[in-house]
Amino acid sequence: MTTIRKSVSGKPTGAFNLVIAARFRELLQLVPGLRMKTSVMIVVGILSGLMEMVGITFLVSLIFLLGQQGSASGAAVGWLPAFFGEFDTAISKPMLVTILICAIVLRIVLGFANSIIASTVSHQISDRIRRRLYSKILAIPFQRFQHYERSDIMNVIATESYAVASAHTSLVRLGISLGTIVIFGAGMLVMAWPIALLGLVFGVIHNLTLGLFADAYRRIGETALSAVEDLTQLTWTTLQALKAVKSFGLENRHESIFDALSKDVGQAWSRSDRLGAATSLLSEALTFGVILTIILSSQFLPVDFRAALSATVLLYRLQPHIKDFDSQILGLHALEASLQNVLAIISEADDARQASDREELRHLQGEIVFHDVSFSYEGSSLPAVSHVSFSIRTGETTALTGLSGSGKTTILNMLLDLIQPTEGRITLDGKDLSTIERSSWLRQLSVSGQDVELMEGTVLDNIRFRREISEEDVRWAADMACATEFIEKLPYGFDEWLGDEAIRLSGGQRQRIGLARALAGRPEILLLDEATNALDEATEARVLSLLLKEYQGRTLIIVSHRPSVASLMKHQICLVPALA
Repeated sequence: MTTIRKSVSGKPTGAFNLVIAARFRELLQLVPGLRMKTSVMIVVGILSGLMEMVGITFLVSLIFLLGQQGSASGAAVGWLPAFFGEFDTAISKPMLVTILICAIVLRIVLGFANSIIASTVSHQISDRIRRRLYSKILAIPFQRFQHYERSDIMNVIATESYAVASAHTSLVRLGISLGTIVIFGAGMLVMAWPIALLGLVFGVIHNLTLGLFADAYRRIGETALSAVEDLTQLTWTTLQALKAVKSFGLENRHESIFDALSKDVGQAWSRSDRLGAATSLLSEALTFGVILTIILSSQFLPVDFRAALSATVLLYRLQPHIKDFDSQILGLHALEASLQNVLAIISEADDARQASDREELRHLQGEIVFHDVSFSYEGSSLPAVSHVSFSIRTGETTALTGLSGSGKTTILNMLLDLIQPTEGRITLDGKDLSTIERSSWLRQLSVSGQDVELMEGTVLDNIRFRREISEEDVRWAADMACATEFIEKLPYGFDEWLGDEAIRLSGGQRQRIGLARALAGRPEILLLDEATNALDEATEARVLSLLLKEYQGRTLIIVSHRPSVASLMKHQICLVPALA
């Protein structure tokens, strides 16, 4: 198995901003309308910053106004806010107060609106990415799906999909912070250019200094993600094999491994928190340093005191925006591994067999023919099937026999179109299977195997298997599989809750539920892959008797090692293992 996180290993650390920009362009294409929403959020956020700057400037003006002796309420003031330096004009105190209040209120409203929009967009992104990932899992070729660890896929869909929304939030905040920095910088430049120059120097030093932490954030993000994936995989496998864990007495062993992995996760996030605290402290120290420099050098700067005060207050209020700008960039570094994992799945090619422009097969009338078919699994030195040719007539019973490893299950998987021949072709009534619409073909057949995958749900749910099948058909299928007799003895009958383990059920009982699941859809073609090998001889004989009676005039294909089962079929096809 290939874990998803390997897709980010060995990735060069240079040109990160170009890479993340390319990734966001891809993500914007996945979520229709996101580009416009992103632009609106950034504009609203920048307007909020503008209102903050206006409020600060007019507040300083009001303080000076109130400090004037003998000024009556409503008197004209011969000083405009420091935006305009030494330019004098008349403005009344009530007007100044009104502008200040309006700026504060508008900033609050804009901030609230941006929070609501951000929350809505974030949930939309998470929802759409989750659905996109789930759809992709269903759409990729089965062979390709088998390259992924199941626990990793679950972790990406359930957890790392939120990283996309977090990264989008960081992108928006980057835009807002950058826009606010530009606006504040322009105001400071008009009010007091020497202070603006000092602020620019501070910003460059601040950005370059925090940029030194980028690789550390990236490594911590990848380490934390790796630890979470290992923890998820352990939890997944423990739940899958809990009976085996308890049977081998490995509870303490699994608990100690879980504790160690959980500790690794905690340590990774703790290092991230400590690094965040260090960068925050550094940012505060740099801000204090530049403000202290301005204070100590104020008497030497050619700047009016009121303008210098306004510019200094703006610089102080600018610091959180600069800090946020840098922290969002560092945060994107930490999220890079998760984004790569999401994109690794999203970028998988869809199964070409699911294309809608293929020919629909309404009913199989003639035969299924394998024409010199071979198939090799990736990484295998021997083919699973080598140059096999045979035909299966519709409306008749056929047994596929042969030694273990002769390719019987592989043949069925090719019939189900889960895998495609590496050589040769399969035809249905003379038409190549690769040209047939897959869903129209699969509607005609159903399969049951020796290993039954039960899902969380009742017995009824497991037989119905999320299909539109009536309860009457479910119970008929259970009768056909000789399953009703034991199901009704369960405490809740057909409403008994089952899961992947279904420890209450024997292997034969699980197989009968699987067989009932295959029969419930009343398929024209029934494929059985050792589907009765866990049953006792008497029960197997009853099941086969019912099936042979039911499938008179329909197609029944059985894979079996038992000669007694194969002999009941009208035709037998013996497969031979491929030679080295």
